[in-house]
Amino acid sequence: MNNSFSFSRLGLLIKKQWFDNAKLYSLSVLALIGLLSIIFIFWAIANESRYDEEDTYVIFLVLFFGAGLIFASTTFGALSDKAKGTYWLSIPATHTEKLLCGICYSLIAFPVVFAVSFFIIQQITFFAIRLNPHNIIEPVRNLKDHVIIFCYIFLALQSLFILGSVYFERYAFIKTILAALFIIFLFMLAGIFFAKNLLPHNSGMRGLTSFVIYGDNEMKLYRLAPWIEDAVIALAKFIWAPVFWVATYFRLKEKEI
Repeated sequence: MNNSFSFSRLGLLIKKQWFDNAKLYSLSVLALIGLLSIIFIFWAIANESRYDEEDTYVIFLVLFFGAGLIFASTTFGALSDKAKGTYWLSIPATHTEKLLCGICYSLIAFPVVFAVSFFIIQQITFFAIRLNPHNIIEPVRNLKDHVIIFCYIFLALQSLFILGSVYFERYAFIKTILAALFIIFLFMLAGIFFAKNLLPHNSGMRGLTSFVIYGDNEMKLYRLAPWIEDAVIALAKFIWAPVFWVATYFRLKEKEI
């Protein structure tokens, strides 16, 4: 097999992934629609005359992250089974193409299917609520900024759980959660060490790139240069997913059944 990347081969691999799992994916979508329908029915019944649209987006986030991370943890689940794993590794495609196929389903297909299913059920529910002219739906405000933040978080976590699906052979979802908690714990320790040992005792952090020193009658704020600050913030936003993808690639490359 030619080890160079091929878009046509990637397309065939994506199609093959669908045909091999079409029944599972279809049933999963039906289950998702059913779950959303039940939740929205209970939400509509629990409220009377006044409905807050923001509540529906809380439902969206909880299910989106929960279902998304579970789905991502199964991206390379075939590798946990000897027969399926041997078959999957024997597919004539490069490791990059296999990785991109997994990313396509976990980071593109799943969010699109979930969002479409959610908004269809949401609008049907709103339509039913508006049949009674006395009902009021309070619109949500300033949603754009929150959406951007949650996209960063979702991208990073989804990529981490994709890595977990190939790194852990059993109970990938649970083990990845434990690994994520351990990583967060290490960052907290590093932050505490930095604050206690590298900053003056009368100081405190004001953000990722600034800290303040308190005097008797004044307070001085210290910040990194604007270009360094922008670079650090951009790095904090975007570095996680590529790091996890690279780690996943090398893990796939060395994988043996």
